[in-house]
Amino acid sequence: MYWRVQKVGPEQLIRLYGIHILLGLSLIVNAFLWLSRPSKPAMPNEVKQDVEKFARQVTINLLDTSYITCQENMLNLKDELAPSVAATLAQVGVLPRNEQDLRALVLDMSERKQICAVRIDQVKVFDPDANGCIPVQVKGVCAIHSAAETGERNFVFTYLLGSKKDNGALVVAKWSDDTPAQPGGDGQ
Repeated sequence: MYWRVQKVGPEQLIRLYGIHILLGLSLIVNAFLWLSRPSKPAMPNEVKQDVEKFARQVTINLLDTSYITCQENMLNLKDELAPSVAATLAQVGVLPRNEQDLRALVLDMSERKQICAVRIDQVKVFDPDANGCIPVQVKGVCAIHSAAETGERNFVFTYLLGSKKDNGALVVAKWSDDTPAQPGGDGQ
């Protein structure tokens, strides 16, 4: 048998294998771009620990209504909450509206000898959003004991943490109570 030898020129190669050559080049370029893309910068562990510690402290200051520590906790919240968040919490009754309400609250708790224990079970720190704010979710249980009442309730709070313009300290820019409704209760 005789083999017929053909002269194959670039023109014929492009006609026969052009689409395959373009596909191969495309795969090589895309692989190079994928491997050389900048990785998403991860939050350093120190920052993550600071954010977690801050979220725990804010949660304790919000929920710890022991007559011994209530006034100190409310004063600490002034530095930890953005003014809009503090106003919203005062409006819904989580925080006292003014100094007179705070004194009345502390007096009422002192008369009832109310003590409180806050157990934080989980703190999830998420990656910062496009604005640089850090979402944090805090889950746990708050138990209250006083002469008038005894009980406990679960809580799930979600914070959006930012930083203050003047000193860069963390501040709660947004707060939401994502606690699921308790069966047979009032949601608390």
